[in-house]
Amino acid sequence: MTAAGEMVSGRRLNPFALPSSTTSRFLILITATIACSLYLALFLFELRLRVAYLPEHVRHAECLSSLRSGVRSVEPTLLVDRYGECTAGVTAGEALLPIGSLVVPALFALLLYAFHPLWAYRRGLMALAQVSGGEAHADLVRGFTSIAEEEAPGKNVRLLVDPGRGEVTGRALGLPRRHIVVLSMGLVLAHATTPAITEAVLRHELAHIRNRDVGIAHFTVAIWWSFLLTACVPALVATAIWIPGGLLPQCARLAAMTLVLWLARTAVLRAREHHADVRAGDTAERQETMAAAIETASSNRRYPGPLRFFSSHPARRYRLAVLNEPGRLLRLDQWEMFSAGSLAGLGFAPVYHSYSQLDIEGVVDARYFTPGLMFGLLISGVLVVAVWRASTGRLAGQGSRMSLWWASASFTVGVIAGQYAAMIRAEVWIWTLASANPLIGLTYCLVLLLIIRAFLSWAKACSSAWLAVSTHPRTITLAAVAVSAVVIGSWLGFWFYGIATVVQAGVTWDLLVVTLVTMVRYTPLVLTIALACAYLVAAGTRARPAPGSGLRLHLDDAAPVLLQRLPAHLVRASLPFAVACCLMAVGGFALQPMLTAGSRQVGTGQFLEAVYVTMGVAVGLLALAALAAGILVGGRGSGTWAVAHAGVMLLAAVVPMALVILGHVAVAECGWERAGACFAQGAPLQVTIGNYATLTYTYAIYPCLLLAGCGSLLRARRRPPVPEPRRGVNRPVVASATIVITLALAAGVYGALLNWRLTVGAIPAARMTWQRPVMEAANQPIKPGSVPQLDACRYALGVFASPGVRDALNTDQRYYVLAAGLINRVASSDDPALRAMAQAGYVWLDRGRADMVTKVVSRVLHYCVLVGGEHQVDLQAS
Repeated sequence: MTAAGEMVSGRRLNPFALPSSTTSRFLILITATIACSLYLALFLFELRLRVAYLPEHVRHAECLSSLRSGVRSVEPTLLVDRYGECTAGVTAGEALLPIGSLVVPALFALLLYAFHPLWAYRRGLMALAQVSGGEAHADLVRGFTSIAEEEAPGKNVRLLVDPGRGEVTGRALGLPRRHIVVLSMGLVLAHATTPAITEAVLRHELAHIRNRDVGIAHFTVAIWWSFLLTACVPALVATAIWIPGGLLPQCARLAAMTLVLWLARTAVLRAREHHADVRAGDTAERQETMAAAIETASSNRRYPGPLRFFSSHPARRYRLAVLNEPGRLLRLDQWEMFSAGSLAGLGFAPVYHSYSQLDIEGVVDARYFTPGLMFGLLISGVLVVAVWRASTGRLAGQGSRMSLWWASASFTVGVIAGQYAAMIRAEVWIWTLASANPLIGLTYCLVLLLIIRAFLSWAKACSSAWLAVSTHPRTITLAAVAVSAVVIGSWLGFWFYGIATVVQAGVTWDLLVVTLVTMVRYTPLVLTIALACAYLVAAGTRARPAPGSGLRLHLDDAAPVLLQRLPAHLVRASLPFAVACCLMAVGGFALQPMLTAGSRQVGTGQFLEAVYVTMGVAVGLLALAALAAGILVGGRGSGTWAVAHAGVMLLAAVVPMALVILGHVAVAECGWERAGACFAQGAPLQVTIGNYATLTYTYAIYPCLLLAGCGSLLRARRRPPVPEPRRGVNRPVVASATIVITLALAAGVYGALLNWRLTVGAIPAARMTWQRPVMEAANQPIKPGSVPQLDACRYALGVFASPGVRDALNTDQRYYVLAAGLINRVASSDDPALRAMAQAGYVWLDRGRADMVTKVVSRVLHYCVLVGGEHQVDLQAS
């Protein structure tokens, strides 16, 4: 390690090839602002409800009245639907209030940003040409103007002077295409004695414009003041008025939030200064003059000693170290990982709590996917870009080894710390879970650690594959952020959802296993794995860039570097999966006796078990195909590449495999003569094929990925020599990739349209054939009026509280057994509203509408929550 001012020999890494750390830290600031603002908005909302005494049953009083008054006059199914629409309207308004509260700080920040140049003009600035006369000053003006045109061409930069400042300094400000560089009078006067230093300071300020971080800097300051004035002040005033006893703890919380935002603010401003130094010293000659300018800088003198940590400018020794070794800006910063995790933990719960109220029907997707996508985009902008930046140093052979385990651990610890800092609603926090059972809490933390570690490994592999073939690195990095947001946002959202479910339903090991198994089998999450694999393999189908258009890894006008490209082997990987489908088509006839025997046992569940056995055989064949694909494609050191190929080819193989399975099932159920007619029974053919393909992919994905990785280890990899640059492409690879990607996209779009048509009723929903346990639970004796209202509601609220492991692995419709028992139980209640809901449930059970049965159960549970609130009021009154 060299001293701070010592010049470093060798080629310096280029920190501008990808989005800079300034952008990543700005995303951290935005995430921090959103998290803290939502925290305070939710606090104010709940404070208003508590002060005005508006518990949940009072807010839904109109819905309850409509339900109870219409019991005798309205058909039960219509009555229950009206109740659901009414409660959805109430909760939607409540959910949008905290989210809508972000609009005010955002608008205020925009106003501050738009009018910030006016503050500069208040200091009496004057044009550089008007400072003085004489030939020497004219030369200065011409020289400075020439530098501005050279460093920021086409930016319309105005050079002004602040006559009240005697230091050798400057600053850049303004709006897009209307930039201003304000130079101090001390800099203008010093040009006569130290022209190199003054020109270096000017280049530094112009580098901010060239780096496009002027707007980021002023937005950063505007966000800080906006949060103070529109979030902190209202929260402090409301606390002082309504709960003065809690003023001191509230002040402590607000102080912690403002400290977090101040540190995030200074991190952004510090990073932009480092990048401006490197940009202004991008050649060896300019590096020397920039180092001399930094030595004379006085920006840190107002923050003596340890207080420099709070300064917007980095210390002199750090600036010199980064200038001499720009690769420091490319390193994986563990504090960035910790900050991203802590802010995700701080802000996810308010968004989740608000958005979940929009979905009283119990649909998991809306509860976790939308908040997950929101925070996934912000987190990906930090984590993925950080990994890609670190990869450029590794590809140049000068970067340090990336410690992905430490980065994953930093993010995980940050999430836990953020949850501890934001205990608004204790039922959704992992600390409540850990206090009830520390081992279960630790298990969830380990699950998050493994998720983040796998995600970062994938991001690292994508960086190596895509940077080698990309002619526009910044564009492809932004595309990677978008893909990563869908991938990590879904998994992170479901992780939070799993914690909320366990804490609310009961902290048990069985429920832990249920949520984890549900997570790894849940279709949207599984499809994100397919998306990740396809995005990685797609890099191998692109040709290497032409000479002169590759990735520029070094400064000092170094030529772009052509990196080693990993070609895709989709044709080679598809052969084992094609063989697996053929073997299933032929070998499936050996399973015909079992399928035929099961089809004759109607209502016993044996036929369904036989279908699952057939599907298990197909999964086994696909797993062996993945093992073979890993051997053919991979090799030691390229396991991720083999896994990605296996994931893509499995996605392409499940549709023909589903057709094969469905054909065998149809032949066993209806015989060869009527096999075609079986396809027309029940749900539409496309729905049936989609269900079979989805189940096959869900059960096969993890064994296939594991065996593909193991297969890659069985083959010793020979690293090929770097081929000569070529402009052509491998036509068979591109053709096969185009076919696979087109089929996958077509299937996804068609599936989404089909689900939408099912939702709006354009296509009749599939009729569920209930198994015997479901009908037995529904047909228990009913005695209307024999069960008190509160007892019926206690049973309803507790029926799903303690599921067993079999509830996640079941094949006998375990959920609907519990749902049918709940409907049967509330049918004996002395509450007419509960009996009306039970009648609606029986109607949908008779029609085989599983989706409507789920909605009825959800509305029963919601009604019972309101009944519990009414009962508490009655107890307090008595």
